[in-house]
Amino acid sequence: MIDNIRIFDAHMHILGRFKPRDEPLVDYMSRFKIDRAIVTTVNEQTSLNALLNNQNNNLEYMQMFAAKSQYDHIQVLNAVRKHPERLTGFFWFNPRIANEDDWRLLERYIHEYNFKGVKIQPYVDMLKVPDHLHELAEFCIDADIPLFLHSGSGFFFQQSVRAKNYHRLVKKHKDLKVIIGHAAFTMEYCINCLRYFLKTPNVYFETSVSIPYGIMTLIKAMGADRVLYGSDAPTATPPDVEIAKIKLFKFDEKIQQKVFFDNLVRLIGER
Repeated sequence: MIDNIRIFDAHMHILGRFKPRDEPLVDYMSRFKIDRAIVTTVNEQTSLNALLNNQNNNLEYMQMFAAKSQYDHIQVLNAVRKHPERLTGFFWFNPRIANEDDWRLLERYIHEYNFKGVKIQPYVDMLKVPDHLHELAEFCIDADIPLFLHSGSGFFFQQSVRAKNYHRLVKKHKDLKVIIGHAAFTMEYCINCLRYFLKTPNVYFETSVSIPYGIMTLIKAMGADRVLYGSDAPTATPPDVEIAKIKLFKFDEKIQQKVFFDNLVRLIGER
């Protein structure tokens, strides 16, 4: 809690460069006064050292860290089980390579282990959007959970996933609850989100690694009910940097409480 505002981080990872490896995630959160967090695993092959030490061509470079199987979530599961009042799991899923066992594993994490959402990363996992996502979208609708869609520029030879690509998915699956991650990572992308999702109430916008003016624009244009604070810590940044971006606009306490906590609680159906 900061300034009497509870903090529910919509985007954290179990590991990352901005946290000592031997520090438990909940202790890290407490240092930054974060009450709760959505947590998922991380693709350690994309670490800075791995990228800098590889001099292959673009295709080999991508295949070096592209997963050949679903990512291991045991660390996340153990942390969530140990601290259910602080941590909520999202499952990072790659539908492009998923077989029947992978789908059953996803079902187990959602229905038995009570993970509250699914995340996809189209660039790392080399997904075609929306082509690879239709079955996963229907799974999320049936389970009544949100699908977290990662934003960003493509790697090397890849085309970026534009807001209109995600709009095609949402248009086809009208009951799908969506979180667009890094929703204002550039002002141009933020404007595209405004263009395609201004009147789409089931689409939410997560703020990590976004430019401050873009965050302000999302809150004012989309409404404070549809914006979710997230940090992408400890992988991409420390949480205090991302908290400060929202705090600097001095929104009133009611708006801050929505963005920092209440919207996410409502979206995932928790109290």
